[in-house]
Amino acid sequence: MALITLPTCKTFNLLLHKLFGRFSMRLLVHYLEKTKVLHLILGYSLLIVAIVHSVAHFVNIVNFVDNYDERYREINWANGPDDNILRLLFATPTGFSGCIMLLTLVAMAYLARRSVRDRFYNSFFTSHHLFLVFYGMMFYHPLSNIIKHQTNTDKHRIACDLVDNVTLHSNEDLLVLCEEPPQFDAGVKRAWIWPLAGLLIYLVDISYRYLTSHSERYRVATVQTYAMTGHAVHLRLQFCKKTIVKIIPGQYVLLQCPAISTLEWHPFTITELPAAGRNDFTLTIKVRGDWTEELYDRVAQREQCKRNLGGVDPYRRMEFLLDGPYPSVMSNMLDCKRILFIGAGVGITPFVTIMRLLLSTNVDQPARVHLVWIARSLETFLWFADEVARLQEKFWSQNKPDRFWVKLYWTQNYDELLLAECFGDMPSIKSRMHRGRPNWNDIFIDIVTLYPKKSVSVFSCGPKELTKEIRLKCKEYSKHGCKLSYFHEGFG
Repeated sequence: MALITLPTCKTFNLLLHKLFGRFSMRLLVHYLEKTKVLHLILGYSLLIVAIVHSVAHFVNIVNFVDNYDERYREINWANGPDDNILRLLFATPTGFSGCIMLLTLVAMAYLARRSVRDRFYNSFFTSHHLFLVFYGMMFYHPLSNIIKHQTNTDKHRIACDLVDNVTLHSNEDLLVLCEEPPQFDAGVKRAWIWPLAGLLIYLVDISYRYLTSHSERYRVATVQTYAMTGHAVHLRLQFCKKTIVKIIPGQYVLLQCPAISTLEWHPFTITELPAAGRNDFTLTIKVRGDWTEELYDRVAQREQCKRNLGGVDPYRRMEFLLDGPYPSVMSNMLDCKRILFIGAGVGITPFVTIMRLLLSTNVDQPARVHLVWIARSLETFLWFADEVARLQEKFWSQNKPDRFWVKLYWTQNYDELLLAECFGDMPSIKSRMHRGRPNWNDIFIDIVTLYPKKSVSVFSCGPKELTKEIRLKCKEYSKHGCKLSYFHEGFG
C-alpha cells in the first residue's frame, strides 16, 4: 500500500532522476521503465488480496452469528445468536467501510482496462480518483476494534475454562489455570503509518504539480498548429512568460487544454527541443481517443477558416497548461554509444529529438545509430521523412555513412506508385522502404555481426506485442557475444 502511489508521483521520480541518475543511470532507467508495471502489479495484487480478505470476513460474519457464545461477548462482532447478517455487513462501520473499499477497487480495476482507457478516458481518469475514498475508508475501517487479543494469558490461559470442565480435578496443575476472567484489548494500531507515508508523498507531489502547472510560468500557447497527414496534429508551443525550461531528448510533458477539458492531462513526447535562447518546443500528437480527436477537429477547423479568409487567422492562439517535462527511459539515449531504436507509428517520436539534435550539432554520442520504423500507412512516414533523409545526407557528406542505418517498413496496402509519388524526390527514403513487417532475426543477426563482444542499447516504443517480441530477441541474441540491453516505452 505504501508503494502503490509512488510510480504516479512524477515530481518524486524527477527528483530521483536528478539525485541518483549520476550514480546508477541503468538502475534508474530500469525503475522508470517499470513504474507503470509496478503500479499495475501492486494494484491488481491489492484487488486480489481485498477479494480474499472480504470473502474470509463474509464467512466470519456467518460464524459470528451461528456460533455466538455469551461468555465471549467482548470479542464477538454479533449482538446475539439472532443478529442479522446484513446488518453486520452493511450497517456497521467495519462492514460498510469494507464494502465501499471493495467496490472502489473493483470499479478502478474495471475502468482501467485498455479498451476503456482508449475509448472513455474521462471514465478511467475520474474513477481512479476513487482511491481517495479507498484511503479514507481504509483509515476508518479498523476503528471499531473488532480484532482483539487477550491481555491476561498469565492468569487466564486460553481455553482454561473448557479444560476445567472436562478434566479430572485431581490434577492440581489444572485447578489454578483460571484465576480471573479473560480480558481483551484491540492494541495499538500502526499499520496505517506506511500507507499514510505513501499518500503524503503523493499529495505533496500532486499539490506541487498543480501549483506549478496552473501558474503563468507554465502556461503555453500555440505558435504554429496544423493537421498532419495520417490523422495527427503538429503543435509548436511557446511559454506565455519568458520562461526558459531545460528539456533533454526523450522527455515528455503532460498537456491540458482547458477549452477541451479542465480535468484531463495527456502525456506527449517532445519532438523538437527549444533552440538556444528560445522558449518554444514541438509536439506531434497522433489521434488516439476522444481528447486527441477533439484537438484534431479544432485545429482542422481553424485551418479551414484561415484558408477561407485568405490566410487570416480569426482565432486567438490556443492555450494549454503544461506539467513537466519529465524523464522517461528514452532520456538515456544520449548516454549510449550504440543504439538500435525501433518505433511503431507514432512511437518514432522519442527518437525524433535525437535525429534533430544530430542534425543541428556535432555530438559524439551515440556513435552508431540504427533505426527501424514500422507504420501501417505511408502518410505516417511523411511526418519525419525529411529529418531521416537529411541526417543520412549529413553523415554521407562527412564520410560517415555507417553512423546512421535506417530501415522503414510499410505494413498495409503497399503501393509502388504511391511510394514513388510521395518519395520520388527522396531516393534515400524510397530505397529503404520495405513491404510488410520486419524479419527480426535478420535485423538482430546484422547487429550482433556488426558488434561482436560489444554492447548495444535497444530502445523500442510501440504496442505491447512489439515490446514482448523485441525483449525475447534481445535475450536470444545476447547469447551470441553481443550484449543487448533493452529499454522500452509502451502505448497507453
